[in-house]
Amino acid sequence: MSLKISRLTALTACVLGLQACGSTATYQYDPQTQNYVPAQQSVASQPQAYAETPYEPRATGDSHPLVPMGKKIKLKAEDIRFISSYNLPTRAPNVDQLMLVYPEQIIHKWATNRFSVDKTPDRHVRFMITDASIIEERIYTGGSLDKSAKHRYYGSFAVMLQVTDSEGRVLFETTKRVDTRDFPNTLTVVEQDASLETREKLWLGMTYDLLKRLSYQLEEELSMPSFNEFVER
Repeated sequence: MSLKISRLTALTACVLGLQACGSTATYQYDPQTQNYVPAQQSVASQPQAYAETPYEPRATGDSHPLVPMGKKIKLKAEDIRFISSYNLPTRAPNVDQLMLVYPEQIIHKWATNRFSVDKTPDRHVRFMITDASIIEERIYTGGSLDKSAKHRYYGSFAVMLQVTDSEGRVLFETTKRVDTRDFPNTLTVVEQDASLETREKLWLGMTYDLLKRLSYQLEEELSMPSFNEFVER
């Protein structure tokens, strides 16, 4: 009899222990209060109202007018270096090395005519040409009976403008790139038997078209108020 009572007592204790364990509160991390709180009290578990940020269109006076062509853009620095990291190729598929005046030289000439400094001390400007390539690709048009080969050309120009302090720390840097593949309507195809004169005319036209786009992109960014510290207005 005593054995049955002891077994019943032990069973009752186990049941009460399990109930106590089951009634222990569970906690979870609340990111809003940055604390662990009981799950039923979690603020994060409650629906939160969506706070929409209204769109504010850019005001017309948020940028300065672009500097007219023929005038220099003055950067607030002591000096400016015009350099190039582009290695002129010597073989196909590149053709820019075949031009009488390389695109790299044309970009360099434009930059030296367009940018200058106002001699602000302890600041230095680097204008770097990183890409000035024109690449040739053979394509085929027509069907099996009237198939013909043509040459298509792709141009890609990229530059970097950087301002550093006297210790070499970068204060401002921007990179711009243009590519004829981004402008599908640009005429870049000639017949396979086209003369070198015809090809050079196309390459030169492509060069000036890309340079015009590159110039606009770079000067548009420099017209923003965030560059007032580095550009003389």
